Amino acid sequence: MVRRSIEDLVGEAFWRKSAERLPSAEAAAALRELFDHVADVLAARVDDVKVDDGKTLSFYSAGREFLTFNVTRNGLRVYVHPPARAFFEPEATFAVEKFRFWEASFQKRTGKYRAMSFWISSPKHVRGAKAVIGRIPETA
Repeated sequence: MVRRSIEDLVGEAFWRKSAERLPSAEAAAALRELFDHVADVLAARVDDVKVDDGKTLSFYSAGREFLTFNVTRNGLRVYVHPPARAFFEPEATFAVEKFRFWEASFQKRTGKYRAMSFWISSPKHVRGAKAVIGRIPETA
């Protein structure tokens, strides 16, 4: 899918409602910057984008959700689901507000995690968030 199509699937109503929900204009700017990054880097991977009333923004590939932005009153929680096909070493660290590997996603064969959640609430965390998203392969 091309970037423009991804933007069209989201629509202006999502940005307005999510900005109202987030704690600050900085957090809204961080959400937008992270979305733009995903639209640029993973456009070939994205088949569909679904939004839920300014609360969630989910990216799909081959009919499976692989990345979700959950807009909260405290900031942004991002889920990297196992279908993303990302791998995370147990000792990896990321410059985000906080992060958590999903214990159930641990793969004994590789010794790595396949899913995680992380939180950001300001633009200073976007660089770390981009590093996490950079672990997701650009094609399925």
